[in-house]
Amino acid sequence: MKKTLLFILISNFIWAQWSISNAQRNALVSLYDNTNGQNWNRTWDLSKDPRTWFGITVKNGDVVQISLNNNALKGVFPSNLALFTKLQKLDLGNNELNGEVAPSLSSLATLTVLDISNNRLSGDPSARISGLTNLEDLSIGGNNFEVSDLNASLQNFSKLKSLNLSQMQLTEIPAKISTFSNLQQLDLSNNQLTSGFNRLGSLIFLQDLNLSNNQLNNIPAEVATLIKLIKLDLSHNNISNYSNLGNALSLEQLNIADNKLEQIPSKITTLPNLLNLNLNQNNIKSGLSNLSQLKKLQQLSIDDNDLRGSFPTELLNIPSLLMLSIRDNHLDGSIPSNLPPIIDLSNNRFTKQAIEAQFANLNFNYDSFYYSPQRYDGPAEVLGVIGQPASLYQSLSGTDYSFTWFKNLDENMNIGTENLFFNEVKSEDYATYTVEAFTYKKIGNNLMQLSLFREPIKLTDKLGVEDPSRSIKIFPNPTTDFINILATNKSIEKVLIYDLSGKQVMSTTATRINVSRLPSGVYMLNIKTENGIKNFKFIKQ
Repeated sequence: MKKTLLFILISNFIWAQWSISNAQRNALVSLYDNTNGQNWNRTWDLSKDPRTWFGITVKNGDVVQISLNNNALKGVFPSNLALFTKLQKLDLGNNELNGEVAPSLSSLATLTVLDISNNRLSGDPSARISGLTNLEDLSIGGNNFEVSDLNASLQNFSKLKSLNLSQMQLTEIPAKISTFSNLQQLDLSNNQLTSGFNRLGSLIFLQDLNLSNNQLNNIPAEVATLIKLIKLDLSHNNISNYSNLGNALSLEQLNIADNKLEQIPSKITTLPNLLNLNLNQNNIKSGLSNLSQLKKLQQLSIDDNDLRGSFPTELLNIPSLLMLSIRDNHLDGSIPSNLPPIIDLSNNRFTKQAIEAQFANLNFNYDSFYYSPQRYDGPAEVLGVIGQPASLYQSLSGTDYSFTWFKNLDENMNIGTENLFFNEVKSEDYATYTVEAFTYKKIGNNLMQLSLFREPIKLTDKLGVEDPSRSIKIFPNPTTDFINILATNKSIEKVLIYDLSGKQVMSTTATRINVSRLPSGVYMLNIKTENGIKNFKFIKQ
């Protein structure tokens, strides 16, 4: 009797040290071990109570939430979920789980939120999820599922408020969706939708609709009937007609990035409540002044378009603008002083001097000023012949800059000269190059740090088309006084001479060049013609 009592006391003590049962704790530890827990973004300290573990919510001795979205889980889908009889939320989205959904998922009758999207799951999950009739939020998109009858799979979800069917190989919108009268959020992105859009018309409470990356040519007419729609994503399509946006008067966020637009659709400027507009990755060149009609617009992105010339000051007439991003364009010249509180103009063609002038503005918010990197010079192609010298040039010089050359645009060559020389071109040298010119300067209490990247310059083999050594010759080599250039059917535009440190020592357009005053040594001769740049090495004795 005493031994039995002692066993009960010990068991109760062990139980009391955790906020949940040992069975549930062991199930969580199993999930941790089987999904590479030690390498999660946010790991668990298994010596502590489970209620302290990231993503775990405990209530009255039961786990009620497991929220591990985007936490680097890697492995098979957890198999012992049936122990969590009070679980209300299971969020394993945006990880690297593979295999099929475990049968134990079907026993979680209290589940209201299920997110297993954007993993590597396969098979047909229908039998595992169809009985979860209390679901209000279901996200299964972005996997490798093969669902035989999606309408049947969705049959029992009358309470749904949010549904994610992204990347499900859909060609039409499932008929069952039209019955989800409470639906507020619908993600149908990354499919190939061509029909069934009429089923959107009954979703009178829909606030957030994602139709991105569906190869759409037009906006479905039903969008205009969604009077409560606040957020609409139409990015990565081929939409040219925006007339169906005219009645979307509640719209606050609109994404039409990557639609091959060349101008701002006029219908957009009639949306009175628009707060956030994304026009990235189009071909917009002009017509920005109409955006000033959007009196409530706070965030505007026009990245990666074809804006050229000076800063588009007409954008500064948008009265409520708080954030402007115009990175990855071709803008240059001066920068206005009256910029929005958050501004990104990086990867344009603004000079060090233009950036410095902005730093001199004492009233400017430098913490939200994104200006680096910038680009300079133009794309170029240099002809190189195996066994002969070649030179790649850029225009910046001076002690203000430190240089770093890159091959194939991202391979650091650990070469810090202003220009890049090849004594004898090899086949592996044929590539595309760039150079980073880094400069910094303390201006008042602020430190400007700027990287400028030369536009790509390609070293290419044109020997099969034309042998430069036959079209252009230099002589004598070595020389003590003069270098002569013989160009056959070529017009010499400019000749530059560099020493091997990359320093330019002479510039001329002559074809007979006096080099007698140069110190003895090896030099690079850069000859620019209408067909490109040709390089030679010569010895001054």
